[in-house]
Amino acid sequence: MASLRIGYSSQVPDMSHPADRRRLVYWAQKRGHTITQDLNSPVDVIFLAGRSDFAKVGKYQAKAPVIIDLIDGYLGNENPIVDLARGLGKIGTSQLSGKPKKYSTVLSQAIAQADATICASPEQNAPISKITNNSHIILDFHEEFPFIPFSENSSMPKQLLWEGQAFTADGLKSLEKVFVQIIQKEPIALNLVTDLETPRILGRFGKKSTINRIGKLPKILGQNFALTPWSISNVISNARNSLVSIIPLDPGNVLNPLKPENRLLIMWRLGLPCLISPTLAYERVMNEAGLDSICRTDREWQSKLEEFISSPSIRRDNVQKGQAYIHKKLNETETLKRWDKAVESVL
Repeated sequence: MASLRIGYSSQVPDMSHPADRRRLVYWAQKRGHTITQDLNSPVDVIFLAGRSDFAKVGKYQAKAPVIIDLIDGYLGNENPIVDLARGLGKIGTSQLSGKPKKYSTVLSQAIAQADATICASPEQNAPISKITNNSHIILDFHEEFPFIPFSENSSMPKQLLWEGQAFTADGLKSLEKVFVQIIQKEPIALNLVTDLETPRILGRFGKKSTINRIGKLPKILGQNFALTPWSISNVISNARNSLVSIIPLDPGNVLNPLKPENRLLIMWRLGLPCLISPTLAYERVMNEAGLDSICRTDREWQSKLEEFISSPSIRRDNVQKGQAYIHKKLNETETLKRWDKAVESVL
């Protein structure tokens, strides 16, 4: 493929968001393509990320083929009222143009009109493939994180790690009773590596402290609770000092069932065993990796956490099978080829 000039409506202006840097931006840099955020300039193809004005697909197509990179599960079983409110909110804040509609309606119409759509998992692709016959499943690039061999780690108190975007930290509140039970038996510590505050509305407006998202955990754990600002180096260093990683998800968030497996795979790359809430993608990956590390109830969270904390062999098995899955199923070369194929399909 010759070098391309790509018009990109990015997730954030500096393209530092994971949905930018671990996806289109990474591929373009590896393949020697040029990215411009000036969609009025001459380009070979236009990409629209998740915060784009999807009502303008037709306008953009007058200049170049349009590809939508949609990595959130907005076409899942959303509450119609919330769906409409999201659409109205995005129009009211000028993120979307056009007449008031449910956000899923805007997305469905954009996908039908666009030349191709990319998503992050087979589960996300299920509703998308009913709208378009040019959809592509491409997971994030995770090469910013190294592969670290499993280490038994003997630090005290025993460290647990939660890493991710702060708006997903609400799921930690579901583990309050679990932590109360565990610390009666032995001390454990929890470190969150994330943004200290995040926008409150539509990912853009207002501020909400991350501490206010996680309920009573700081009080329950006391000095054994820590909140560390997110950076690649902080994630890596905290992973090296931790025993187990956890990804509890808020069951009330309708976007969670269609979340892809990125965070789980990153923890495995960093040499950490991982316990997770059930999502379609997590269940698929665990089954294919030959593991049973999904926690559906408080009892399962407590029993599996206690089991992982006490057993180096169980932790080792989780990491080794997880890393074997990554080596077998996912690699940079194949992910680059998937991007090539998606772009070639519209040129």
